Amino acid sequence: MSPSRPPIAKARVVATLLAQAQRELDGMEAVAEASRDEATNSETKAEGKYDTRATEASYLARGQAWRIVALRKQVAWLSSDAPLRDLPEPVVQVGALVTVSGTRTEVLFVAPIGGGRVDVDGHTVLVISPSAPLGEAMVELETEDTFEVDSPRGLLNYTITAIW
Repeated sequence: MSPSRPPIAKARVVATLLAQAQRELDGMEAVAEASRDEATNSETKAEGKYDTRATEASYLARGQAWRIVALRKQVAWLSSDAPLRDLPEPVVQVGALVTVSGTRTEVLFVAPIGGGRVDVDGHTVLVISPSAPLGEAMVELETEDTFEVDSPRGLLNYTITAIW
């Protein structure tokens, strides 16, 4: 059974993640606009068959557009009440704040889109998705369950110590 109080408030984790995602989204949208301008600028037009500036600029703009879509989804989810709802079951799932111990002790927040870290109240919280290797290995597990993750450094062993 999970302890009654997490080491940090989930609401502070969500608020910090939302602020970080919104800042990144604002920055990405500004950079993407500049990339679109570059990709369609007449000065970027190929001057020879080996001039690939326009192609490279369009690839960059497309990658940024994908990241913007992901960030918009993350901001929308973090802005909803979903991340703060009580978990329907005490298992690792989207919206769970999880503490694991093993190779390292980590505080993890499971979100629809992973990536990044935030510092909250002296704790570093790693944001993971259920499709990340670590997330995939522990989805649906309960407190005190153990699991392994194959990494470039070899097999890492963890125990789930708390779920909120």
